[in-house]
Amino acid sequence: MAEALVDSDSHREEAVRRIEKEFARRNFISPDGEQPDFLDHVKILERSQLHSGVSGGAVPFQKWPYLVELAKSIIDNRLVTVLKARQLGFSWTTAAYAAWLITFSPGTNVLMISKGQTEAYSLLDKVRFILKNLPEEWQQPLSPDSRGEIGIPSYDSKVVALPSTEDAGRSETASVVIQDEADFHEYHAQNYAAVKPTVDAGGQMIMGSTSNKREMSSLFKEIYRSAPNNGWKNIFVPWHARPGRTEKWYEGVKDTVPAIELAGMSPEQFMEQEYPGDELEALAPPRAQSIFDRDMIAGMADDCTSPIRSVGPASIYQEPRAARRYVAGTDVASGVGMDYSVTVVVDVNSGYVVADLVTNTMQPEDFATASVEMLDVYHNPDWGIENNFSDTALTTARNLNYPRLYRRRVGRGKQMRREYGWRTDRMSRQQLFDELRASFNAGHLTIPNRYGLDEFSTIIAAPGEKPQAMGGAHDDYVMALGIALMVKNERGIVNNAKVIRMPAFA
Repeated sequence: MAEALVDSDSHREEAVRRIEKEFARRNFISPDGEQPDFLDHVKILERSQLHSGVSGGAVPFQKWPYLVELAKSIIDNRLVTVLKARQLGFSWTTAAYAAWLITFSPGTNVLMISKGQTEAYSLLDKVRFILKNLPEEWQQPLSPDSRGEIGIPSYDSKVVALPSTEDAGRSETASVVIQDEADFHEYHAQNYAAVKPTVDAGGQMIMGSTSNKREMSSLFKEIYRSAPNNGWKNIFVPWHARPGRTEKWYEGVKDTVPAIELAGMSPEQFMEQEYPGDELEALAPPRAQSIFDRDMIAGMADDCTSPIRSVGPASIYQEPRAARRYVAGTDVASGVGMDYSVTVVVDVNSGYVVADLVTNTMQPEDFATASVEMLDVYHNPDWGIENNFSDTALTTARNLNYPRLYRRRVGRGKQMRREYGWRTDRMSRQQLFDELRASFNAGHLTIPNRYGLDEFSTIIAAPGEKPQAMGGAHDDYVMALGIALMVKNERGIVNNAKVIRMPAFA
């Protein structure tokens, strides 16, 4: 009897182990990477490459580290943006995800939107290939099984692939929306608006793309730049993430770009777009349009740091030093939840931004009060406050008896007077950007705040046009720093020169 019980327990434990193993196999990606999972059973189609000896055909999905990270992010997050270089396996990964969903999550509808019809069919073909090469026990009859739709009727699940048209997604009810090469969709904004109600109701959206350098004011870039405050999880994958890609490989690609792909771009511009090495290169405008030196931005990005302490909502990057001169500038937003209100404090001697306050959640009165508290750390430096649209912040600073507020010249000759605040007009804006560009590109400024530095990468100027932020980007930090420099210049502060009190300050 005892032997029978032992045998029964042994069989039960074996059965439990089999069930646990099967369950693990059905996970899209193993959380710990130690258990076999769905991706271990995925095969993808690799094209033959005669000159490199690659025969092609069905090959196992390669779980490279960045693809594992992508897979885990897709599982763990409802809203995911992937900014990437070309040919890194994003399409195959999302196709595998769609195949996994309709196989093991009955009632799931996956909507895949691509740039054009050819691309939509190609993406769905990837899903079909994966489904038909799964282990036999997982395969189910497909119906429909057409160019634009695949379904598993027994599970009431399906995948629909559509090109980006004006009405794409409007009549679809999807559990998951996947947008491939979203930055190149002609109707991306319309498609996003069409599927957003479904997503807002609890659905998932995954957007992946290389960066379209011909359209810098895009919805995709705006969503990416605004994360994570907008609820999206960002992933960036550089060209060198894929094993085997070296500098030699990169130069070989650049030297052999087909003329048809260049379409008016230089090989260097093409590589910036298709094979970025970092986020800055991917999101920044073409070098010809950037007014701030891209190499200077990239070098400065490596030195960005966290604040050493806080003063209320303000960040302190460097404590005040004896015998140093400071100056401050402020750009004020028109309201809460819109643009940002920014105050920066600059060490005149070094050009280092020693402190800043960046917010779009504070009322102007509270923002001005918090700015005064920050400036008190630096013994109340000369301070220019922009007042184009509202005097609230400026009035608050005056009511708090801030001692050194900038006053601009108004009128000429005997009619000349001084009025509080910095006023941005066509002429003063151009002067501001001329000064800021010269100082920045010469290496006379250092910005430790990565958010502030990123703004500099978005400022562009087409020939004959004024400098401005790309669509969807902000310039509040840039303007605040520019105002600080203009205040310094009018104040007559130059390096360690003696400060001479001038009537520009109260």
